[in-house]
Order: sequence, then structure tokens, then C-alpha cells
Amino acid sequence: MRKLFLASLVALLLALATKSVAAGEYLAYQEIAFEHDGPRLLDDYTDRMYEKYYKKVKKRRFWGWRVHTAYETETVYFIKETLYVIKNEGETPITETFRFETSDTVKKQYNVSGSIGLTAAGTVKGFKLNLEQELDHSITATTTNVYEEQFNIKVLVDPGTILTVQIKGEGNLSNGVANYFIFWKSVHKGGWEVFTVTTEYYSLEKLRIDGA
Repeated sequence: MRKLFLASLVALLLALATKSVAAGEYLAYQEIAFEHDGPRLLDDYTDRMYEKYYKKVKKRRFWGWRVHTAYETETVYFIKETLYVIKNEGETPITETFRFETSDTVKKQYNVSGSIGLTAAGTVKGFKLNLEQELDHSITATTTNVYEEQFNIKVLVDPGTILTVQIKGEGNLSNGVANYFIFWKSVHKGGWEVFTVTTEYYSLEKLRIDGA
């Protein structure tokens, strides 16, 4: 009985332990837009949304997670960053050569709120306490597609035009809330989010300068 108590105490302390791990880089993307109206990023949840979703995970259990998925594998489009902006207000064309490198276009990123934690083993991140195993397979499954490619592109920026070079892409995003119980007591509660980048590419867009 004493060994069982000690083992449970150790498990409880491990569950309560926290370690700061940064959320996914997608939160710093220049722009993220959903394919359809309605879904929200976890960071945009309102207090009313949390109140509504927490009711879905309030039923107690002896040990483990209660999970509610609010949005599942929603398609998103993003602009990761703007690399170059070249504006030609002269009378002669500008020739620019860009060298691009691409690699590792399929990856998962995470975000949490409340007392739910993230863990990291090297470059691999995930949720603490095996939360990911409780999520639907369509949310967590990914195909690792690692490759490296280098190429050069020569671009002519005509007079009166502006060239914008950006990294854009598509992905799937799922989020919701979860509640972790130990001995029927809630010890970790908050929001979770999984963002999977499915496509990432360079975008070159040349537009006429207004009034040119």
C-alpha cells in the first residue's frame, strides 16, 4: 500500500511539474487566414468560448484526460514572411537574381493555454502527459517530407512596378480544450492547438505602382 502511495505521489509531482517550452513559430507568421469563416486560433479564444468548451470536459475521471475538439483540421493559408520588396520608380528595368533554399515542408507546431504544458526532446515538440494520444488521428498524423533544394531565379523589375517576394503556404489547424485529472481532481486545464504545415513555397508578385 505504501509503495502504491509513493508511486502515485511521484506521478502527481511529475504531472504538476512545469517547464517553459516556446509555442510554434506559426504564431509569429505575418498573416494567417482560414479557408472558411468561423474557426479561430487558440490565442483568439474569448472567455465565453472557454466557458462553453470547459463544460465539455468537466466530467471527472480517476486519471487521465478529458478532451474537446472545437475546430478540426481546418484549412488555413498563411504568409510566413516578406523577404524582399523592390520598387522601380526609374525609367530603366532592374534585374535581380534571387537564390532560394527549401527544406522540410511538412511539420507540426503546437500552442497551449492555461496550465497545459509543452515538452521538447531535441527539435521535436509535443504536449505534456501524452495529450496528443487522446486527439483524433486526423489531427496528429503527419507525413514527414524532408528534402533540400537550392535554385536561382532571375527577375526583371520593369519601370513603374513593384516586386514582392514572400514565403507563403497552406496548412491544417485544430484546437480545443482539455482537462487532466488525478484521483478525480483536475490538475491541468486549458486550451491546445496543433498546426500542420502541408505546403510552403516562395511567391513572387509584380504589380504596377499606383499612378505610374
